[in-house]
Amino acid sequence: MDLSLLKETLGNYETFGGNIGTALQDIPTLLTSILNFFKNFGVLADTTGDNLDSFSS
Repeated sequence: MDLSLLKETLGNYETFGGNIGTALQDIPTLLTSILNFFKNFGVLADTTGDNLDSFSS
């Protein structure tokens, strides 16, 4: 096996590992943001409605 091919393949795994690690670390933050959105959905909808009324006047 060519050593440059091995080096390239391992480099690809290193890049993948770094990217997937970052993505997995951000999952709790993403879930918290989604849950907070739905928890505050009524307030956000009211605010949007009020601002839309002000905008169209």
